[in-house]
Amino acid sequence: MIYLFASIKPAAAWMWHHSSTRVSLSDRNSLVVQHMSASEVENYDVFLSHAHVDAEAVEKIGQVLLNLGITVWLDKWVLVPGDLWQQEMARGLDHASTCAVCIGQTTPKGWFQQEIQRALNRQAKEKTFRVIPVILPEGDTGIVDDFLELRTWIEFKNGHDDSAAVHLLTCGIRGIPPGASISHHTEGPDEVKRIREKLIRLRTLRNEKLIDEVIAQEAQRRLVNQILDL
Repeated sequence: MIYLFASIKPAAAWMWHHSSTRVSLSDRNSLVVQHMSASEVENYDVFLSHAHVDAEAVEKIGQVLLNLGITVWLDKWVLVPGDLWQQEMARGLDHASTCAVCIGQTTPKGWFQQEIQRALNRQAKEKTFRVIPVILPEGDTGIVDDFLELRTWIEFKNGHDDSAAVHLLTCGIRGIPPGASISHHTEGPDEVKRIREKLIRLRTLRNEKLIDEVIAQEAQRRLVNQILDL
C-alpha cells in the first residue's frame, strides 16, 4: 500500500496544483493550440488578392512566381476546408511582404475591396510594405480606383506568362529596380507580330506570283532570322 501511494502522489499533487489555479483541461489545450498556430505561421513574399471570378488566371500567375522561387499566399493553396477563411486571409496578408492586387474585368467589391483597403492601410504604416496593382490578361484598367492609380501598374498584356510583366512583378515583390533590360522584353512580342505580318504579306505576293521566287526566299530568310534574334 505504501508503494502504491507513493506512485500516485505526484499525479495527485499535479491535479491539486492545476485545480488551485483553476485552469481547465480544455483551456490548457486551447492555449497549446494557439501557441502552435502562432509559431507555425509562415511568412510569404507576396499575397495575391483577387476577385473570385479571376481565380483561374491568378493561379496561373501564382504558379509562374512559385517556379521562380517566390513564396506565394493564394487562398486556393493555403486555406484549409472548415477554417474561418476571413481570419486566415487577414493573417496571410499580415504575414506577406507585399500584396499584388489582381484586377480583371470586375470592379473590386465585398471582401476583395476590404483586402485592398487593409493592404493600403498597412502600407501607410509600413513604408517597406508594397501594394502592387496587377492588370490581368484582358483586365480593365478603367476600374482601378484612385488609391491604386498612384502606384506603378504591371499589366499582363500577353497572357499569364508575359515575360516582361513577370519580370516587373518579381522585381516589385523583391523590392529591386527592374533595370534597363526590360525594354527589350517589352518590345519583343510587338516586334514578332510586326515581322509575322510581313511574312504573311510576302506569302501573298508569292502565291500571286508578284515577286521573284529567289527574292521571296531571301526576304523570308531575313525575316525569320530577325525573329530568332529577338
